[in-house]
Amino acid sequence: MAVQGATQTIIDWIFSTGFDDMPAGIRRQAVLSLYDGVGANLACSLLPVAHRTVDFIKLVGGPPDCTVIGFPDRSSVLNAAQVNGTLGHADEVDAIESDGLGAHVLAANLGACLSAGQYAGASGREVLRGLVLGFELTKRVHRVAAVAQDRSVLTAGSSATLIDAGNTMGATAAAGVPLGLSPGQMDIAFGMAAAMTSGITPFARESEHMLKSFVRGGLGARNGVAAALMAKAGYDGPRGIFEGSNGFFHSRLGVEDPGPEFVEDRYTIQDVVFKRVSAGGPNQAPRQGVVEIMAENGLTAADISRITIEVPPIGFTTITEVHHPSIEGKDVIAIGAVYGGTGFLAAHNPKYGQSNEVLAMRDRIEILPREEWAGEGRFRSMVTIETSGGRRFSRESTYRPMSEDDLDAKFADLVGMRAGEDRSRELAEALKGLEVAPNVSDVMPLLELPGARIEDY
Repeated sequence: MAVQGATQTIIDWIFSTGFDDMPAGIRRQAVLSLYDGVGANLACSLLPVAHRTVDFIKLVGGPPDCTVIGFPDRSSVLNAAQVNGTLGHADEVDAIESDGLGAHVLAANLGACLSAGQYAGASGREVLRGLVLGFELTKRVHRVAAVAQDRSVLTAGSSATLIDAGNTMGATAAAGVPLGLSPGQMDIAFGMAAAMTSGITPFARESEHMLKSFVRGGLGARNGVAAALMAKAGYDGPRGIFEGSNGFFHSRLGVEDPGPEFVEDRYTIQDVVFKRVSAGGPNQAPRQGVVEIMAENGLTAADISRITIEVPPIGFTTITEVHHPSIEGKDVIAIGAVYGGTGFLAAHNPKYGQSNEVLAMRDRIEILPREEWAGEGRFRSMVTIETSGGRRFSRESTYRPMSEDDLDAKFADLVGMRAGEDRSRELAEALKGLEVAPNVSDVMPLLELPGARIEDY
């Protein structure tokens, strides 16, 4: 028999949890998550998928209410949410989840709360509150799916089957908070959003990352804002959608009672993994290992005769079967060995990523599955570098979490490339101070820039 009230428990939690009720560490993590996410969005505004998405919203049209990050022209709140969410995962430089439950959760929630917050004139605190609560709801949804499929929620492995591929349910909360929905309206918004959750994900069949960026970011952001606005406009819909027969979980998983995984108090945004470089999760540890070995031993790309990378089997599948320069392992490692840095520009501008030096390095790289690491997460690797002079360096590399100083350097690199050093510093100060901004609409114009393309850099 279903335990009634899971939806109301979630709603009560949302409306009883102010920003000040959250632990100080969670509040800071929210600021840093938004800061890092917006930095990635601004860099990604250079990419073809960004321009295709903006071309689409120009065809759709709409009032100039909200900022389209990295572009000069505003659009409707729904259009802005779609673009800003898409930018959130237009490249693999955005944050990911440490537990493998869900995928690129931050992208949709960030696009939803920023666009909805600007539309409503909400404070920076309400936008950040929406981000934390939307992120947490998204994770709870995926945790229920993992338990329903008898997968451990404690072991970092492959993502649980994505019950909500676009992260629509969490993005609805992320938008509903700054839009000022009432508890009753939030109940209806969740009912409307449940009908929008879908998204097939044949990402291995594309090479431009466009479907992936839309499904993981733009789809959920747009859906979440739409569901929240529909409820605010007076739509009626099913209440209590998270429990009972024909509810969200019952329809998708055959589960009428989502269980304690859905209602227990957590703040999983604290477990976000920020990425140092433009690369899929399984590439982070090996690339870190290669760059560190080279730096510690004074090696250049010309010194290297061979690089051997061993990773867990699940990571091996990802970085050998998805053919995109920010995911395919040989591309990521070659770019790192030749250029260092975040690798963003080289991943997307063929002038760098397809240079003779990178192509030659790619031919010297071998990637192998480490079978005894089966069932482990994406953040472990063994790196071996051999030089033309006969030296050999080998080490196990586990991805090292980024400090705030690391995040500042990454932001300066990505945003400085896109907007120049002075604008980068101004934006960093504004975003890291968002908690005290009385109206996020005062900050969003700083994210409006002349359009630019990656091939111009």
